[in-house]
Amino acid sequence: RTMTTHTGYTAIPTEAKVVTNAPGESKAGGSGHRDGVLSQLPKELSQYLVFPDPKAHLRLSSQASWLDHICCCLCLPYALFCKMVLVRQGQIGLTWNGDEPRIIGPGRHYLMSPTHSLFAIRDISDPVIIHGPLKIIRVRVGELGFGIDTENGNPVLLTAGKHVIASPTFKFNSMLDLTLRTNELGVMKLVRVETGCVGYAYKRGELVILQPGIHVIVPPDRFGSILSTQQQTLTLPEGVHESSDYVPLKIRADVFYRIVNPKRALTNIRNVENQIRETAVSTLAGIIRSSTLNEIANSSKVTYSKPEDSKAGGEEPSAPPFFKHVHDQFLAELHDHMLNDWGIELHNIRIESLKINDARLAQDISKQAVQVSQQEAKYRMLQKQAEVIQVEANNKKTQTLKEMEAKTECIRSKADADAAAKLKEAEANNTIILRRAEAEAKALVERAKAEKEAKELLGQGEAKYAESLAKTALGSDLAKLRVQAEMMSGLNQVAYVPHLPQILKQTAFTSPLADPLADGKGK
Repeated sequence: RTMTTHTGYTAIPTEAKVVTNAPGESKAGGSGHRDGVLSQLPKELSQYLVFPDPKAHLRLSSQASWLDHICCCLCLPYALFCKMVLVRQGQIGLTWNGDEPRIIGPGRHYLMSPTHSLFAIRDISDPVIIHGPLKIIRVRVGELGFGIDTENGNPVLLTAGKHVIASPTFKFNSMLDLTLRTNELGVMKLVRVETGCVGYAYKRGELVILQPGIHVIVPPDRFGSILSTQQQTLTLPEGVHESSDYVPLKIRADVFYRIVNPKRALTNIRNVENQIRETAVSTLAGIIRSSTLNEIANSSKVTYSKPEDSKAGGEEPSAPPFFKHVHDQFLAELHDHMLNDWGIELHNIRIESLKINDARLAQDISKQAVQVSQQEAKYRMLQKQAEVIQVEANNKKTQTLKEMEAKTECIRSKADADAAAKLKEAEANNTIILRRAEAEAKALVERAKAEKEAKELLGQGEAKYAESLAKTALGSDLAKLRVQAEMMSGLNQVAYVPHLPQILKQTAFTSPLADPLADGKGK
């Protein structure tokens, strides 16, 4: 028997067994919760799930009776020095009373029976506590506890929570990390396939592709492995191959590929990587054997390797012609064959290093390459100098053009100003002339009006005068004499011709003024 100072635990029936429940139900038959882990598990595992039983609890030693106190007093030296056990808070003691496992809680205990001994003291927060047939297992969220019921051989999957199991036929194995790709469930296997990958297994001897998700493989079915369907890089081993003119070349390259038809690849190829590696190496060797050293040396480089800083975002140099030739021919020979026959798409080949394996020949070609590089550098320098001269000439030409344009603009501005001034002056002169002409025209009109009025007055006066003269014979003669006087005005000398009157009489005159004797009065 055990005497303890206090206890805070109730009992668990010693005849408790492991019970398998339907998903979502606990041992007590109540409805439990479904977390994200359980919803992702395959249906085949539903029958093996065990949920925590809220009614299950620990049985601890009870308070000591009066008989225990009397026995303790009689055996005080033995109890104090040999059979006293102190269990601290947060711990439990594991003891054996004969062949019966017991658990004692926090406090000071005296083990009175000679067959009652302490086995171990464990923290109550330990995830797994095993004491004979009694198991206390705490499963965290996102995990599953895995054990086997040895009575029937079935696996037992413990869901999240605290499980108290008292069964000699239950054997706890481990906690399952469901983030791993595979977990062993005894002879069964739990497989996790993520996006970008596929798994494959053999069910009844037939190849089956496992899509992303969680799968369970039960014998006699067999799980194979997991293949990536993303682009992969395969580094080819560095090898030495001879060119068509028997020059040894050492080459190192990488092949980029992607599995697009896993079933076809697994059906036709035993080992995908080995098959791709061997095929790529043999194809690359064939391309090298069909090329001459002159074709390889066209790039003016003895070796070629990808610069380290190209991965840091710098611009990658364009591949030499031979590397482009290798790339194109390699893809032309293998791409369709691998895709149609193996279900593998070949994306690219990248040559990491290519150099002559003969040191002496490499040194000679290096010297030639150095000379070519020096000539190229000299050519570039001369080209740069010519470009500098051209730029300076263009700058000078541009400056001269700008100066000429400035002078032309100045002359044009001055000419425009002079023209504007002359135009204003001409406009002013035109205005003056127009005003003067208008004044003269007005004066002429006024003068004409005055002359007209004067003539009209003169004509009226002459008419009245002629009318007054016409009334007398003397007035008629005076009028004739006036006409003759007007005709004679402006003459400096007058000659007298005696026979002129006779001549004038015989001459026909058209003008009435020229024939004064036409009316017969002059005879």
